[in-house]
Amino acid sequence: MIAPARLHIDDGDGLLSIEAMAVLRPLIAASGSPLSEYSLANLYLYRHRHHYRFVDAPVPHVRGVTYDGEPHVLPLAPLDAMTVDELLVDSACLAPLGSEAPALARRLDLACGWNEDDSDYVYDAARLGQLTGAKAKRAQARAFEESMAPALVAITADNLAQADAVLDGWFEDVGRGAADTDLDECREALALREALDLEGRLVLARGAPVAFLLAGPGADGSRIVHFAKGRRAFAGAYPWMFAAYAREVGEGRINFEQDLGKPGFAQAKRAFAPAAKLHKYRLRRRET
Repeated sequence: MIAPARLHIDDGDGLLSIEAMAVLRPLIAASGSPLSEYSLANLYLYRHRHHYRFVDAPVPHVRGVTYDGEPHVLPLAPLDAMTVDELLVDSACLAPLGSEAPALARRLDLACGWNEDDSDYVYDAARLGQLTGAKAKRAQARAFEESMAPALVAITADNLAQADAVLDGWFEDVGRGAADTDLDECREALALREALDLEGRLVLARGAPVAFLLAGPGADGSRIVHFAKGRRAFAGAYPWMFAAYAREVGEGRINFEQDLGKPGFAQAKRAFAPAAKLHKYRLRRRET
């Protein structure tokens, strides 16, 4: 049964609260979407940046604002013409939607488009585990392994302070203000990893913490890497960490999310030989 709108699942300012995760969890799972936005971590951690709030009528959905400023609706239930018409009364578009979007647009006579910067990078876990097709990254990982004798361990309450120390070091390395990074979101993710269904992996190099990642379930059964942080002095820690984590996953797909149109992000994600990019469609009323 869908929670009624009167249920207090916001934080007092109308944004998603941590209590809302119990409501969202089955809705996200039922969507089966491969897109990274369909995850507890992304919806909760970026609630301030995107003004995310849950609404249960006319069908369950999350309302927010895209990175480029468009009010949008993220649907969490099947759509028909009447429902779409109501959802678009005060939103610019339905987004993000996956590969089903073009057919839905034709059926409902909506305009359909996508932005390449929004597309998720997905990797085959078996290939990523061996860094197949990523020769330069494979060489970096091998050199790191030979020189630093690394270990990949689960992040727990006992070593959380080490992950926090890596995050502080990463922030110092990047040399930007907190508002220009995802520092606050990552810090919160570390603290709330169980509530957000996240698993953490910490890289120890000769016993010292140098990198970590936080990943969670995709609605389609994939794994989504939401955060990956490491000290700049240990460049090889990233490819080694991704490969080691992929070997843990074993099979299926791993989603590294979008590049947001940032050349550095795009280059880094391409270097690991993605299997595909997932377009994220926006459906809107046709211009008259």
